[in-house]
Amino acid sequence: MSVTTYDKDRELFARVGKDNRIEVYNSFNGKLLHSFTEVEETENEYTLLAFSSHNKTESKENLKNLVAVSSSGTCYLYDVIDFKKKGVFSTHSKTITAVVLGKKYLFTADTQGKVYQWDCSSKKSIRNLQASEKMVSSMTLNNKETQLILANNGIQIVDLSNFRDSKKISNIGSQNIKEITFTQDDKYLVLHKKDSLVSIYAMDKLTANDSTVTFTLNANGPVQSLSVFTHDIKRSNKNITQYLISALLESSQVNIFAYYQDEQYNKGAESPVSEINPNSQNIYSMNLISTTELVLSIFEKEKYHFERVKFFDKNIFIKSITLERSSEFDKASSTNKKQKISNDSVAISGNAVEMKQEKINLPNIKKNNDSIASAGTIVDLITQSLKADNDNLLLSSIKVNFSVIQSTVKSLPSPYAYSLLVKLLKYLATDNSKSLIVLPWINCIIKDHSGYLLSVPNLSKKLSVLNSIVQDKFDLHNRLSKLVGKFDLIQSQTKSVNTESVEYDPTLVYDEASDNEDANQDEDGDMTDDNEDSDSDEFDGMGGDDDEDDGLDEDIEDLMDDDDL
Repeated sequence: MSVTTYDKDRELFARVGKDNRIEVYNSFNGKLLHSFTEVEETENEYTLLAFSSHNKTESKENLKNLVAVSSSGTCYLYDVIDFKKKGVFSTHSKTITAVVLGKKYLFTADTQGKVYQWDCSSKKSIRNLQASEKMVSSMTLNNKETQLILANNGIQIVDLSNFRDSKKISNIGSQNIKEITFTQDDKYLVLHKKDSLVSIYAMDKLTANDSTVTFTLNANGPVQSLSVFTHDIKRSNKNITQYLISALLESSQVNIFAYYQDEQYNKGAESPVSEINPNSQNIYSMNLISTTELVLSIFEKEKYHFERVKFFDKNIFIKSITLERSSEFDKASSTNKKQKISNDSVAISGNAVEMKQEKINLPNIKKNNDSIASAGTIVDLITQSLKADNDNLLLSSIKVNFSVIQSTVKSLPSPYAYSLLVKLLKYLATDNSKSLIVLPWINCIIKDHSGYLLSVPNLSKKLSVLNSIVQDKFDLHNRLSKLVGKFDLIQSQTKSVNTESVEYDPTLVYDEASDNEDANQDEDGDMTDDNEDSDSDEFDGMGGDDDEDDGLDEDIEDLMDDDDL
């Protein structure tokens, strides 16, 4: 039996490999990130793997963990951001049949129907519950981590506030439930047994007295595993929720279903909208990674690789897809080269604007700053340009307003976001004029994809360019701020020195030329009365009184006599 699991972000894939090693892969490029080996477990087997549910806004400690359950009854907790072992749980039983890992707590169940809750920090059991006398075959935790669902041939809903049953639905059937999971909005439970039926139960209608199935999907054969992707689309000018459900069959075929919260759109929803045929390949697991693609993990010729398959294109579901012989995932240039697509397609009625997949030619892109681009379209443009290494297309597609940047970055798969970040850093380092365009993108990528970025090996070295650019600009800003301050100081002092001139009439006017002439005449002894009269006449009119004029003449004469002495 192959033991595999995907994390809730669909970024990481874990499996039990050769020599009982636990291997963690990047599910988008198929590269092995790390492997864990426990010497104590060389004689045992790992029976279960589970990633933690998490929130990217939380502290790094609770970002992303992986638990591995050994046939010895021991559980190992690993940090898959820093790739280190965080602790060991010595559990209650050697026959653990189900495990769920939350942000802070681990839940285990055994063949005797007993469920334990463990603290991830202390690695100790804090509560337990005898849920049933039968084996718990599957467990799931809602996204708010307020309810734990236990399944065997019935369903038990455990309220985690008091760790007691809040609902028990026993008349589901005689056969044990093989897998049960919540939709991302916690409104539905999706489950399957060892048959070809996939059952959907509405949580708000599920009671102890009424266990009527809400909807049933009919797969083409016995189901091995499920994957669910929840998103909103627009129909008839209103938003409705669509639930994409993919089922991996025991025959390695994959069936994809589309179920809608609004029942009027569920006509024919019990049948697959898309079928993926393996073409003699062994598909060990699959996972929906977006509204248009899923990733398959395939084991062939003693090699384990991944293949990404597009099932929705140009606003229609592709009815039938046949895989060709696989090659290494990171060597594949395009998903379309890896699959044969039949002409039979299922169109989506209504207006599905949120899922535009038209191939957009670069010359037709409008560059009007007032227009608001579709975030879904920008995601497609960015992924196409990154795959084709087309810088012109990429630069054209990122010239959008900030609200579109935010929604696009959130919709962008993390590996693509990291690849885009590397490109943007290159633009920033080589052409400073592009900084106004690329900096908002860099800001949003680091904020929204920090969890994935922390899992990138040698991240600090790869982001050293960004660090040096930011540091240089910070230093330059400090220098410019000081320079601006100096200019302000000079300008303020210049204003204080400037004074306003005031015009006024002088009381006395001194004529140097006339004074020198009079002095020369005194030295010769030829000063005449006419000259004295003319001198006195020069001062006539400076005052309005003759007596004052005579006094002035006398004062001047005295001054001249003093000069002669």
